[in-house]
Order: sequence, then structure tokens, then C-alpha cells
Amino acid sequence: MSGNTFNNYGDSVYVDGGSGHIGMVKIGGAATGAQEAVEALRLQLRELRGTLTPDAERTVEENLPVVADGTRAAGERRAALAAVSGAVAALGAAAAPVRDLIEGLRGMLGG
Repeated sequence: MSGNTFNNYGDSVYVDGGSGHIGMVKIGGAATGAQEAVEALRLQLRELRGTLTPDAERTVEENLPVVADGTRAAGERRAALAAVSGAVAALGAAAAPVRDLIEGLRGMLGG
């Protein structure tokens, strides 16, 4: 490549200030912020596997599908988010990224 020419074959994200950024709006497509946030939450929770108690692990496994199901009522999804948040609370600082994602999702779901 020469000059200012570059090829972009995937998503590009530019963040200019602020905090708590989750999700992204795809150019030429619909806003997918909640879907992106749920996927980010799944990835963060996957990284915490093995550090959760068996009860906390079970709570996450039971509630994550509810969070991800866009056909469920917002209140039901918020309740599932609260359950997941409680399940990871004992991890303290290690769970901070999960808590941030949960708070962002709550905001998207009106809660």
C-alpha cells in the first residue's frame, strides 16, 4: 500500500470520548446494539468460567438464554440480567466488565 490508501474487510470502530460504550451501529444496516452487547456479555461470562461457584454457574446458564432472547418481554430480560449480575457479584473486580455490560443492557431495555 502507498499513501493513505487502505483496505477494510471488517467492522471498524472509532470511539471519541465517553464511557460505557457497548454495541455498534452497522453502516447500511439496522442498529444492533443490544445484540452486540449480549454477545459481548457471553464472551465475558465465558472468560469467567471456572471461577464461579456451581450455583452461580447454573444461574448464568439458566438466565443467559432469557437475556439473549429478543422476543422476551423487557422486564423478563431485566430480571434475568439481575440474576446474572448477582451470580457474578462475589467475583468483585474481576466481574467489573460483566457488570458494565449488564448496566448497558438494562439501559437498552428501559431499566
